[in-house]
Amino acid sequence: MPDLTRTDGWIPPHPPACACVEHVEDVLDVVIASRYPDPPSTTVRDLIATGDFSVVPMSEQWSGGHDGGPLHWNLWAGDEARSLYADDAELSLDASLTSRPGIERVEWVDREILLIGAPGMCAAGVLAAAARALEDPRVR
Repeated sequence: MPDLTRTDGWIPPHPPACACVEHVEDVLDVVIASRYPDPPSTTVRDLIATGDFSVVPMSEQWSGGHDGGPLHWNLWAGDEARSLYADDAELSLDASLTSRPGIERVEWVDREILLIGAPGMCAAGVLAAAARALEDPRVR
């Protein structure tokens, strides 16, 4: 059973004291291809505007999952994001996220919820990394 109460004193960092290579402001105009003609491809800006692509710090770190490591961020990739990746793709969305600088682990806990271990990253950096993960054509 995961320990849902351990916090280890982690406080979400904010720029410029974060370890992010880019922030969501840097990728707002990036176009992410859709798997289908409808809905069409979309920009990160438009995806965020739908409310189906966001990240918040976890109120309590979850020290669980397959490797027992702490998880810091809750990524919501709702219905509008579903057309941007496939469950049976060459590269899974969680694997694409894990390959991004600063992300140490990802636990996919629900179809639309991914928990991310990235203690040095700020919310804007985690969202930018998630956008880059969706941009990778191997996730479709």
